[in-house]
This record gives sequence, C-alpha cells and structure tokens, in this order.
Amino acid sequence: MPLKTKTEDEAAVKRKFTFPRGSTLFSLILLVIIIGLALYIGIWLKPWQPNVKASDRVISVTGQATVTATPDEYVFTPTYDFTDAVQATALSQLTTTSQQIVNGLKALGTPSSDIQTSSDGYSSGGYELPVAPTPISQDNGQYTYELDLTVTIDDNTALAQKVQNYLVTTNPTGDVTPSVDFSTAMQNSLENKARNLAEQNARANAVQSAKNLGFKIAAVKTVVDNGLSNNNVVSPCDGSGGSVCMGSDLAVPSTSSTQNLTLQPGQNQLEYSVSVQFYIK
Repeated sequence: MPLKTKTEDEAAVKRKFTFPRGSTLFSLILLVIIIGLALYIGIWLKPWQPNVKASDRVISVTGQATVTATPDEYVFTPTYDFTDAVQATALSQLTTTSQQIVNGLKALGTPSSDIQTSSDGYSSGGYELPVAPTPISQDNGQYTYELDLTVTIDDNTALAQKVQNYLVTTNPTGDVTPSVDFSTAMQNSLENKARNLAEQNARANAVQSAKNLGFKIAAVKTVVDNGLSNNNVVSPCDGSGGSVCMGSDLAVPSTSSTQNLTLQPGQNQLEYSVSVQFYIK
C-alpha cells in the first residue's frame, strides 16, 4: 500500500474543514439578519423600557391671556325709604316719588327697558305699581315702605353721567355711584380676543417644551376651554377711593341741579385660560 505524502494529508484536512460556497453565503446572510434584529430590538423596541402607546405620548399645557378694557355697563341701585304714621300717606309718598324719578330718567333719554322699580320685593318691571306693597316695617305705629330702583345703562357713558348727576338730587338712601362691568356685547368681543391670545400662548408653551426636552409636537388631542373670568368687577361703593354711596351723606338739597359727581369707571382685567394636550413624537 503506497504511503500518503505530507502534501496529500494537508490537502485532505483542508478539504475537510472548508464549507461549500453556498453554505458560506447562507451563513453570512443569517448573521446579518441576526445582527439587524438585535439592533432593531435594542434601538426601537427597547424591551427594558415600559411599553408606551402612541396615544399616551402627550404633553399638557395651559395657555393664558389677560385683556384690559374700560367697562361700558353702569348699574345704579338707589334706595328710598318712606315712613309715616298713616299707611296711606307712606304708600302715596312711595308711588309719587317712584313716578317722579322714572319720569326724570326718561327725560334724560333713559329707555323704559333700562329702568326697573321694586317695593318690598315686589317688582313690576316698570314704575307702575298695580298693587299696594306690604310695608317692610311697622314700628311704634310707623309704616315704612322701601322703593328700590335699578337703572342699567349699556355703552353710553355720557348718559350714565347724566343719570348719576340726576340721582344725586333725588336724595336716595342707597347707592348713588353705580357698579360697573362689561356689557354682553363687549364681553363677547373681549372673550374672542382673549381666547385667540390664550390658544396662541398654549401652542407657544408646547413648542418651547419640545425644544427644551427634545421632542416634536404633533396634532392636538384635547382642548378644555376654561373660559373668561373677571376678577375685579368694580363696585365703587366698596368704601374705597372716596366713593359717594349714600345720598344722605351728600347734604345736597333735593332741588339742587348743580351737584355733579364725576363718573370714573376705571379699567377691568379679564383673564382667559385654555388647557391643551398635544401628541408628541
């Protein structure tokens, strides 16, 4: 039997450990797939982190805005008391004074719809009193009736000034200076303006957070409109600023037509807020 040479032995070993060409290509493809899966799992799936749904990836922000404007609604609420030992006399004084004051307000240009009178809780919506009110007190044989007047002036500061000057001369025992606020039309206009500013502020806050924290904002998920709040409705008869609230303190004869009390509505601030959730990516 012929002996194998060393060269033949080395060739046999080499053939033994050499993969066929097809097997080598398959192994390389398999290796690439395994590495790709590992990278995908590690970079994108991150199994060691909690599974967060796309619908849960949100940022919540609050947009705020403040608008300042001069109120255009003036509400006067003077009160008049009538006391007499004879009930019919006190009642007559009430009805006569009520008609005189209402006529005076109308002569200034105040619409009937802006004037309301009430007596001892009875409100007729006008100055006529179709039924006799019940006296609010009857002490020591004295009958007392109370006349409450409400005059609401919208968007007419000049008329409101005339009304105030006139009421000063009627010797009321209640408020002379009106409470001031925004009329419905003006409040709606201010609300639209404030909403626009608040929503812009909400988006700006979200964009700033995205820049600071390294994400991008997407579509809006929810919006909660918190609406308008008026935190400083001015009532000049709150005891501040030297307001004249009691006609009896004016010491002005009822026949005087020269007493003027300057109407000073000032400015009110309206605050608006909106809560918005954005999807993030």
